[in-house]
Amino acid sequence: MDIGKSFTYMMEDQNWIMKILIGGIVSLIPIVNFAAWGYMLTTLRNVAEGSPTPLPEWGDFGAHFMKGLYAFVGVLVYFLPVIVISCCVGILSAVAGGAAGSTSGSSSDAGGAVASIIAIVSLCLNCVVALYSLVAGVTLYAPLTRFAMSNNQLSVFWDIRGSLDLIMKNVGNYVMALLIAIVASFIASFGIILCVIGVVFTSFWSMLVAANVFGQFWRNSQGVASVPATLS
Repeated sequence: MDIGKSFTYMMEDQNWIMKILIGGIVSLIPIVNFAAWGYMLTTLRNVAEGSPTPLPEWGDFGAHFMKGLYAFVGVLVYFLPVIVISCCVGILSAVAGGAAGSTSGSSSDAGGAVASIIAIVSLCLNCVVALYSLVAGVTLYAPLTRFAMSNNQLSVFWDIRGSLDLIMKNVGNYVMALLIAIVASFIASFGIILCVIGVVFTSFWSMLVAANVFGQFWRNSQGVASVPATLS
């Protein structure tokens, strides 16, 4: 993988300043910022396909928006267990609070026992949430990459086996790409030095860095992992 180029390749596009400027502005606007994610995923695909200047044009804004919207839905599906379990923990906490509030005789003892059991169950569920969140966060770029290469097939987000196959058969490159994306995000945080608004543009730049390294990751994988059936 060409690590150095992943940080600077966007500058090879003659319109790179305007494209990043637009991306930064788009990233500021709620809902509309789905287009920034769509742009990033399109860039990833262009890198994977070997385009010499992979930054797409912003003219096809609608396509970028829809791709980003679909990706957002896919990410929600990917983290659905966390959402469901967290809601259950919230409900249990409310029940525990009501049980602990019982104040009369044996009812108070029973309520305290129920509250204790619920507290233990909630603790276990919170551990599950933390573990799943960690694993899902580390592996998220696998389904995102497959989604970018599959013409917006949401099914890749619940094809967990396919995503894990992609990672495990190319684990070295995946870990390297993930570390580079994390480093880029850390560097982007220094955009605040340019004033608060500066971090928006450096954050969009970090998204493009991630697009490049995971585009390289896909290209280097040579299709050895399970991919969506319609992928050509």
